[in-house]
Amino acid sequence: MMKTGKIQNIIQKAMVSKILAATTALFILAACEINDPVGDISRPGNITANIYWDVPVTNVTAGNEVSFYVEYWSVDHKIDYLGVWYDIRRNMKYSLTYPGNGYTFTLDSTELSREFLEIKTFQHNASGFVAEKKAFVLDGAFPVSYTLSSLEYKNPLTFNAEQFNSLFPPGVRNRFLGNLFPQLTYQDFRTLLVVDRQIVPVETFEGYFDTITEGDVVTRRVKESAAATLRAHLQEVPFSAMVYNKNRQYFAVEFTRGYELNSRFRIVNGYGVENFSDVKRITVL
Repeated sequence: MMKTGKIQNIIQKAMVSKILAATTALFILAACEINDPVGDISRPGNITANIYWDVPVTNVTAGNEVSFYVEYWSVDHKIDYLGVWYDIRRNMKYSLTYPGNGYTFTLDSTELSREFLEIKTFQHNASGFVAEKKAFVLDGAFPVSYTLSSLEYKNPLTFNAEQFNSLFPPGVRNRFLGNLFPQLTYQDFRTLLVVDRQIVPVETFEGYFDTITEGDVVTRRVKESAAATLRAHLQEVPFSAMVYNKNRQYFAVEFTRGYELNSRFRIVNGYGVENFSDVKRITVL
């Protein structure tokens, strides 16, 4: 016969096994309740309307309208809002040339001119449903303000300081002069500061340069101690003189400004859920 101690030991092991099995089952059940991917997928969420939006012509003259075509549909068969939204990007290009040595400074600039805003709304019409497309269809257009006209200012024959300063901000002019400075020779400085206008006396001007002789070649080089002073004198030269082309008799400055619209079609369905179409970039002429 089996001894009493062995029997108790077997009973204890059986009980431990049952407890472990029950604990494991509870753990698995809890894990399934916490991480249930099938359940997550099946839970109802926000259902957006579907949109297909097309803008056939993406170049428009300011003051005109942009035509578009849109197909849309929603599972709830209700549409509470239809509208076109866009932001405005302003693109600018600056070009300044010093005819004395042909150096040209160019700068491209793009900035957000207006935030993404509503431009025009449209009325949803249930009769616009097209069975073959299984969608509502809308042909429409939205306006582009005449204030977004492009501008070009190129090599004027006369120099209008007020107009020039309104187009070329101080930062652009200063960067041109800063980049031009190391390109200028002794003769360039002499023409600008002594010959064409008496900004610096000849004796003082000559003291700004070292004389370097290499064989038969003699060059004049700006002294390091005089660089800041020469930069300051350069600011005294009328800007019109810096860009005037004497041979062709025009001022070598160019400026262009144009606008781009990043437009999207917006829909809000009967659930109050919004959706936007893809972006259509429109160039304003």
